[in-house]
Amino acid sequence: MYLKKVEISGFKSFANKTTLEFLPAGNFNVGSDAKGITAIVGPNGSGKSNASDAIKWAMGEQSMKTLRGKKAEDIIFAGSGTKARLSSAQVTLHFDNADKRIPLEYTEVTITRKLFRSGESEYLINGNRSRLLDVSDLLAKAGVGKESYCVINQGMSDSLLNASATDRRSVLEDAAGVKQYQIKKDRALKKLDSTRENMERTAGLIREIEPHLRMLKRQAEKAQQGKVVADELKEKQTKLFSFLWHQFQSERQQFSNEKEALGATMMNMQREVDKMTDELNRESGKAQDSGAEQELDKKKTQIRHELNNVERELIISEGRIVVEREKLANQKVIEIIPVDLKYVQAKLSNIRMAQERLILRVEEAENMDDLQDIKESARAIQQQLFDLYEESGKGEVSIKKDNSKEVGEINKKIEELEEKKKGFKANEIQLKAQFEKIEKEILDETQRVRQLRERFFQLERESRSSQEQLNVLKDQFNDAKIKLARVEVREEDLTNEIKDELKCEVSALKFDGEAIDKETLEREISKLKLQMEQIGGIDPMIVDEYNETTARFDFLTQELKDLADALISLEAIIKEMDQRIKIEFEQAFEKINKEFTKYFRIIFGGGNAHLTKLKVKSRKSKALEEENDSEQADQENQETGDNDRDEVGVEIFACPPGKKIANLSMLSGGERSLTSLALLFAIIAHNPPPFAILDEVEAALDEANSARFSKILQELSGTTQFIAITHNRETMRQASLLYGVTMGEDGISKLLSVKMDQIGQGGKIIAN
Repeated sequence: MYLKKVEISGFKSFANKTTLEFLPAGNFNVGSDAKGITAIVGPNGSGKSNASDAIKWAMGEQSMKTLRGKKAEDIIFAGSGTKARLSSAQVTLHFDNADKRIPLEYTEVTITRKLFRSGESEYLINGNRSRLLDVSDLLAKAGVGKESYCVINQGMSDSLLNASATDRRSVLEDAAGVKQYQIKKDRALKKLDSTRENMERTAGLIREIEPHLRMLKRQAEKAQQGKVVADELKEKQTKLFSFLWHQFQSERQQFSNEKEALGATMMNMQREVDKMTDELNRESGKAQDSGAEQELDKKKTQIRHELNNVERELIISEGRIVVEREKLANQKVIEIIPVDLKYVQAKLSNIRMAQERLILRVEEAENMDDLQDIKESARAIQQQLFDLYEESGKGEVSIKKDNSKEVGEINKKIEELEEKKKGFKANEIQLKAQFEKIEKEILDETQRVRQLRERFFQLERESRSSQEQLNVLKDQFNDAKIKLARVEVREEDLTNEIKDELKCEVSALKFDGEAIDKETLEREISKLKLQMEQIGGIDPMIVDEYNETTARFDFLTQELKDLADALISLEAIIKEMDQRIKIEFEQAFEKINKEFTKYFRIIFGGGNAHLTKLKVKSRKSKALEEENDSEQADQENQETGDNDRDEVGVEIFACPPGKKIANLSMLSGGERSLTSLALLFAIIAHNPPPFAILDEVEAALDEANSARFSKILQELSGTTQFIAITHNRETMRQASLLYGVTMGEDGISKLLSVKMDQIGQGGKIIAN
């Protein structure tokens, strides 16, 4: 397994997508003895260390301090004068998994981490969304977790010397490969603490349940005495309720059938009433006065008026004819001129004035009575003429007058009046015929309206009768509904009573068909209830509660026993893990100690260095000493034989050649760096990781020490893939692949890659 390449996009100064490909461990190039070493170089501030941060971040690093930031969004490219800030950062690690060191069925495994400015993030394993826990577990199983020493910077190498003895031991345990045992032990310890807590809680529950269980036992025994009475009461109540329910169901069915029958009859009657109402409305419209009779009466009045006018004209015509004939007759009388002419003239003048008045009366005549008066006036005038005639014959001279012209005019006028009379007569006959016809039509219309009204009143009586029948049916239907509702209310009350008394549904009751004496059975039930009250108002569920509490008590007792057994088993597991860790640690300690001495002497060109074990107080022991004095704690240790409170730590002794060093604090800065590098190389030599990223760990070394560092790096590159971020030329010489990192005015890091076998004489790059 090795790290094939890293793809960075939007992470810190790597705004553009950047890919770094690495050489596997043991890879070597023609003309060079370097193996599996890739160097990343560049000036200060170019962003080369951001590549190391990107790898740590993709492996699950959560500490922003370690990543040289304050908040999560600091790792996203913040923008520059020529490029806007980005909304996300993404880093993808490509691992060659041909040896299946990562426990996945893939020859290549990719791990991707994304972060957005909104705060959302995600992890991907081979393109599938995963959790941080999944990524951490996967890398830990491969030995390259974020907490391992596969990514080392100058501060981390120096932290080995500053670490406590117990922390150094943890580092050596990781190198010894006992991490899995340590994980099992830690899990067993957590389970042990959890088991002890559960035992305490279980014991507390048992102590809490015991007095309650004794009380429940007494109540259950008392409740058992009333069980017989309760069973008998329930039996009789069941019998009574079943009978009542059956009776209600029968009544309900009866009333329901009655209601349905009345409803059907009522609906039929309603349809009949509606039909009659519609017919009545139609007949009502017909029976209403349509105005035809009024029109006929109006027409009759008009004809009568016309007939009166014609009759009046006819009478006037007849009167005028009489007058004209009288004139004609007067024209034939011999005029006698009296001796006194003025007398005769005065008489005639009076007669003429009378005639004019008569003519006016004839023209204004309106009825037959007026015509009769006119006739009498005409006769009076005629009599006056006759008298004048008689008077003029006495002693007077009579003269025969020639009046042929006047006679002709009178005759012509008489003929005209006769023609008018004939016309008026014909018109009178026609109007009388129309008058008789109108009277007949009025009679027929009156008869028709009378018949329609008689039909309307008949239908109205029939409709009223049907409506009365319908109202009776409605009353009967409502009575049936009320009866049914009463039964339903009684059913509901009975249902509630069954639920309260028997604690069951009505559907659970079965009527056996046996008739019962309701009053007698109710008295028996009342007696049984009284007996139940005398026994005591004990909850009938007390027996069930007693059984449940007993079962819970037995369960907790068994659980306490199982927890005690589990405690013993966990202690055995912890003891076994401690034994394995101790054995593996002892073996690894000896080998790492030898390697440490070896690499220390190589780096320093002599001197002496070794590791020693010492016992230190554990945190648990210190906490106990704070609560109790030390003598009591020692006494407890002696009594229990518990030595777990003391832990084994690792102390480092290092003495460069030509010096006497009592402790590490006396070493110079360069010596401390060389010592920590010697220890790191010893750990890597004992348990080589798949890859290691060295971020300027040799920055404090001089040229001679840098040469020794490079030599060791070359030796270890056969089993470990090294990626060195460096300014050191000696380290660069050992690299097979060289990446140069630059940063322009846009603030974006860019890469230039060169393989060392492509460099010819004079430093020129030879194209393959």
